[in-house]
Amino acid sequence: MGFSVEMNWEIITNKQAERLDEKNFRLIKDNYQMFPLDHPLPIHTFVEKVPFGKAVIHRVEWESHRTTIEYELVSLTSVN
Repeated sequence: MGFSVEMNWEIITNKQAERLDEKNFRLIKDNYQMFPLDHPLPIHTFVEKVPFGKAVIHRVEWESHRTTIEYELVSLTSVN
């Protein structure tokens, strides 16, 4: 039985992120996805958009063919 995993080097929110507090967010994505932890990654609203800042992922959880990430927005270069 295979296990499909996608490796990501950027965060694409598709405007689905949930704000937890001033700088922290939660995002639930379909399927199992891997992200580097504790390293600044470009963050976009959509694939075709320019990154609007950088975020650091502090938590990744896999469950029921979904990936939940919690990240902190560490820099903002434009309004999303």
